[in-house]
Amino acid sequence: METSIGVDIISRDPRTYAMVIVSREGNKILPVLKESGSRLKLLKLIKNYSPLFMGIDSTEEFSKNDLERLSKYVSIVQVTGKFDDFTALPVIAKRFKININPKNPFDEAYALSVLPLEGVGYKLKLYEDETEILVSSGRSLGRGGYSQGRYQRRTFALIKYKVREIEKILKDEGFNFDVDTIEREGGFSKGVFRVYSNFENISVKSSRGDIRIDVRPLKKSFIEYEPVEKKVETSNIKDKYIIVGVDPGTTVGLSALDLEGNILAIISKRSFSMSDVKEEIRKYGYPLIFASDVNPPSGFIEKLSTSFDSILYLPQLSIPVKEKNELTKELSVTNAHERDSLSAAIKAYINYKNKFVQIKSKIPEELSGYSSRIIGDVLRGMSIKEAIDKLREELTKKEDEIKIEQKPLEEVVIEQLKIIDNYKEKQNTLKKDFEKLEAESTVLKRKLEEKESTIISLERKLFDVLDQQKKEALKDNVIKSKNFEIASLRKSLDLLKAKVNSLTEENKRLKELKPLMESEDITIGKVLTVFSVEGIRHLVKNMDLMEGDVVYLKDPTGGGAEAAKLLSDIKIKAILFTGKLSHQAQEEFVEGEIPLIDSKDIKMEVIAKFVLLDKEKFELVYKREKELLLAFKKAKESNKLLKIIEDYKEQRKSDFKA
Repeated sequence: METSIGVDIISRDPRTYAMVIVSREGNKILPVLKESGSRLKLLKLIKNYSPLFMGIDSTEEFSKNDLERLSKYVSIVQVTGKFDDFTALPVIAKRFKININPKNPFDEAYALSVLPLEGVGYKLKLYEDETEILVSSGRSLGRGGYSQGRYQRRTFALIKYKVREIEKILKDEGFNFDVDTIEREGGFSKGVFRVYSNFENISVKSSRGDIRIDVRPLKKSFIEYEPVEKKVETSNIKDKYIIVGVDPGTTVGLSALDLEGNILAIISKRSFSMSDVKEEIRKYGYPLIFASDVNPPSGFIEKLSTSFDSILYLPQLSIPVKEKNELTKELSVTNAHERDSLSAAIKAYINYKNKFVQIKSKIPEELSGYSSRIIGDVLRGMSIKEAIDKLREELTKKEDEIKIEQKPLEEVVIEQLKIIDNYKEKQNTLKKDFEKLEAESTVLKRKLEEKESTIISLERKLFDVLDQQKKEALKDNVIKSKNFEIASLRKSLDLLKAKVNSLTEENKRLKELKPLMESEDITIGKVLTVFSVEGIRHLVKNMDLMEGDVVYLKDPTGGGAEAAKLLSDIKIKAILFTGKLSHQAQEEFVEGEIPLIDSKDIKMEVIAKFVLLDKEKFELVYKREKELLLAFKKAKESNKLLKIIEDYKEQRKSDFKA
C-alpha cells in the first residue's frame, strides 16, 4: 500500500491549504483523509502518514523555506511540469479520467495526490547529495575571570573529543568526507565536516547541550527538476508479487526474486535513500515479502516492510557467513552487500516454497496466470477459496465494464474552451488584485519614507541620550566596583583581626603555661584534635609529636587500625582518650604495648595544644594500666598456646585411630 498527499492553496492571507491523502493498492485508489489547515498542520500530516509523494500545482504556492523543510520528509512533485514545460492541471487530470472543478481546491488536491502515483510530474531537488556537520559550543564563551577561562578550555577539549568521535563514526561507516577545525588552547573551538552523501544516510544526528551538533543538508543554489518514474502497472504483470532481500547500510544491497525463485535483480548502491530503494523495487513488481539476513532486523528494513504493508521474513538466527557463501556460490554477486541481500531472499523463498506449491496445486487452469495474486492474498490471511472467488469477481467486473467511446472533437474543444475561460477569469482577478496591491504599495512607500525621516530624527536624539546614560553608567560601575572592593577588603580585615585576637589569646595562655611546664611535678601531653593519619602526620611534621610523648585523643571516633599503628610506630608512652575507641584501634595499641587511659580516671587540664597532668598521679595510673595490659597480652598468648596444644592432641588421636 502506497500513500500520497495532494496540496492546493485555498487562501494566501492567512495561508491555508486543501489537503487530500489517498492510498493505492494494486489499481485501486482509496481516499484516506480530506482536511484544510496551515503549513504546520500539513507538516504534521506528512509526519504521521509518511506519504511517498506530495503533489503540488506550483512552487509559487509555498515559500522556499517551507519547501526546504517539507522536502526533508517527503518527495515533492510539481504535477504540472517544470517551469519551462508547464501544463494546466485540469488538462493533465482529464488525460487520466479525473474530473475536477478548477474552482474547488479539494478537487485539485485530489488530482494532485493521485497523479504522482501514476508517474506524472517532476520531483523537486532542493538539496545536494552532501551534508554539513557543525560541532561547536552550545553556550556562550564570553568574557570572564579565571573560572571562565577554565570553562572555555574544558569546552574546547569536549569539542575536540566530539569531533574525533564523529570522525571515527564516519570512517567506520565508509563515508567520504573532509573536516576543518579551528584550534584553540586545550582543543578546538569549532569543527566542520563536509560529508559527500545524502543526510538521510548519516547516523550522526543534531543535538543540543554543552556541545552543539548541527547536521544539515547543503542546499542547491536553485531548484532542480527530476521526472517521476512511471510505476510498473501491476495489473499487466503476470506474476506481480516478488520477494525482496535487503542489506541496509551506507551501501545498500538489494535482491529481488519472483515467486518461482527466479532472480530478477541483484543491486548494490552507495548512498541509496529510502525513496530510491522504493522506486528501484517497483521496477520489478510489488514486494509481498521483505527478507533480512539478521535477527533482530534493522529499522530500515522494518520501515520498508511497513510502508508496503508486506510480510517481513526473519531467520531464527542471523545467517552465518559460511551459509551465505554456500547459498550464493554459483550466482553472480560482486560484493558482501549483494551476497547478504540475495542470501536473505533465497532463505525466504526456501521457507515459503512448499506453501507456494501447495497453493498453486489448487488453482484452476484458467486462473494459473494469476497465481501470484492468489498466493499474495492467501499469505495475507485469505483462504485459497476466498482468494479465487475474489479474483473471479474482479475479472467478471472487468469484462462487464463498458468501454467509454471517444468524445467528438467539438465536445472536447468546448470543454477546453471552458477551462481556458476559467483561467482567463482567474487571470483577470489576479490582475485586479495586483493593481490594488500596487496602489497600496505606493501609499505604503510614501508612509515608509515619512517614518524613516522620523526614525532618523529620533535616532539622533536617542544617541545623545544614550551617550549621556553611558557616561553615567560608567561612573556608576566604577563606584560599584570600588564599593565592592572596599567591602571585600573590610571582610578580609575582620577575619585577620579575629585570627590575631585568637593567636594573642593563645600566646597569653602559653606564657602562663611556661612556669608549669618547667615544674617537675607536672607531666605535659600533646593534644591530637583529630584521630586520623593526616592529623598525626601533621603533628610529626611540626615536631610536636615524638617518641615517649603522652597523647590525648580529644575525639577518638573515626580512627582505625592504620592511625593506631602510626602512633605505635612512633613509640609514644600512653594514650589518653575521651569517648569510645574503635575495636581495631584498641587491638593495635595492645599489640604495641601502649596503655589506654580513660580521661575520667585522671585529673587533667587542656591548654591550647597541651594537656597538663599531675606527674605522681599519672605515673600511678600509667603503671597500673601497663601491668594490666602486659598481663592481658600474656594471657592471650597463653590461650593461643593452649589452643595449639589441644589442636595437636586432637590431631594425634585422629592419626592413632586411623
